[in-house]
Amino acid sequence: MRKIGWNIIWRVVVTAVFLVLLFIRLDYFSSNTEPTINVRENVSSRPPETWMNIYQQGNKIGVIHRTFSYKDNLIHISETVSMQINTAGVTQAINISTQSDLNPDMTLSSFNFDLTSSLFRFNAHGQVDKKKLILFTGTPDAQTKNEISLKDIPHLSGNIYGAAFSAGLERDMVRSFTIFDPSTLTNTSIKVTRNADEIIPVMGKRVLTQKYCADFMGAKNCSWIDKTGEVVKETGILGLSMEKVSKEKAREGISTQNSIDFTQMASVQPNREIAGPENLIELKIKISGLTNPPIHINGDRQAFQRNVLTITREKLPAAPLGKIDIPKNISAFLKPSPLIQSDHPQMKAQAEKIVLPSDDPQEKVKKIVNWVYTNVEKKPVLSVPNALEVLKNKVGDCNEHAVLTTALLRSAGIPAQIETGLVYLHGRFYYHAWNIAYLEKWITVDAVFNQMPADVTHIRLVRGEGSEQLDLLGFMGKIKLEVISEK
Repeated sequence: MRKIGWNIIWRVVVTAVFLVLLFIRLDYFSSNTEPTINVRENVSSRPPETWMNIYQQGNKIGVIHRTFSYKDNLIHISETVSMQINTAGVTQAINISTQSDLNPDMTLSSFNFDLTSSLFRFNAHGQVDKKKLILFTGTPDAQTKNEISLKDIPHLSGNIYGAAFSAGLERDMVRSFTIFDPSTLTNTSIKVTRNADEIIPVMGKRVLTQKYCADFMGAKNCSWIDKTGEVVKETGILGLSMEKVSKEKAREGISTQNSIDFTQMASVQPNREIAGPENLIELKIKISGLTNPPIHINGDRQAFQRNVLTITREKLPAAPLGKIDIPKNISAFLKPSPLIQSDHPQMKAQAEKIVLPSDDPQEKVKKIVNWVYTNVEKKPVLSVPNALEVLKNKVGDCNEHAVLTTALLRSAGIPAQIETGLVYLHGRFYYHAWNIAYLEKWITVDAVFNQMPADVTHIRLVRGEGSEQLDLLGFMGKIKLEVISEK
């Protein structure tokens, strides 16, 4: 039996929820349609200061403070988000600070984003220079510079719904927006629909609002906006909501009593228990509740047909591989990325300490997986997973294990990727992250459990870094699992 408690697996759930809030709060998007509402008129009538409480199924878990001003021909928005998230009985605090300057037409001029938690810090800042977005991301003492070409200068609004409001969407109108996320340096498309107007209570008054709903990776989020363009209410997945409140109410404390565990809430109860999962060579599970199956559910060790998923344990090469031939399309997974700094001198130095040049590729993977398992403390943290930061602090959950494992494998010349999905533990399936390493074929490995290959209860739903993991949002609360057979 596995000896590691299920509380290490909560991280993917909180990451997904956090990234949704991150996207909503940062709101970098580009649109081919210019706003039809007079922005200056909105600026003059919008309150200079707004407070919102964040709730999870009615329990306050955080607060948002936003200021809004117009000076020197720029719109300045400053926002702080403070949350306390209870996972497996552990309360984690996280603080997000964002400052941004917008041009009069609401296009982005510059921004600074900062996230701090108990152990980790992440910063992203940048500015638009003509048709380029110049970005610096990472920890304050280890920034990575990136330049992204822009077809259109990104827009920034209070949130994606504010963008729809400014664009003048008519009722029942649907429009796609592209959101740029500085923590992953990727663009994600989102569809926003203008619904019928509603009168809702806001701070003791009945207010006429425009209602917008967004299809975010298959997860529905809605927002209510008043006549000034200010968001007064939002609702999202896992019972999350945000409501405009007075300054006094916002400053009321956060009660951690009766708070709901994100992990348990998002986990999936199968029809029966699975005995000795680490010893199985095949598992068949019927998956229901999904309108559109994830694109990565089929392939390699997983076969998905007529809603039945068959997972077969991989076989490792019986003999030493020597030097493996890496196809061109696979060699891309040797390259570094902004948060997986496999080419950094510190990462290369650590990889050289773990493996020998003479080691067989399979031995390299085994040593690296074991080193991460042994040296990274399994402890819940809130952060934007960053391989260099994990190497420095040597603490984290499945996402921290996965990004560090990926970076070390790539530094050692082994193509590697991150997979996310579900894993079975103590009678339930929990959201989790692990790796695949290329050894003439992709082999599933898990540094949290020190498994190579990983057991067949690892159900891959998503493969990829950063924003690809947000695809999990469309599955949470919908998946139903029925174990058909195991052997």
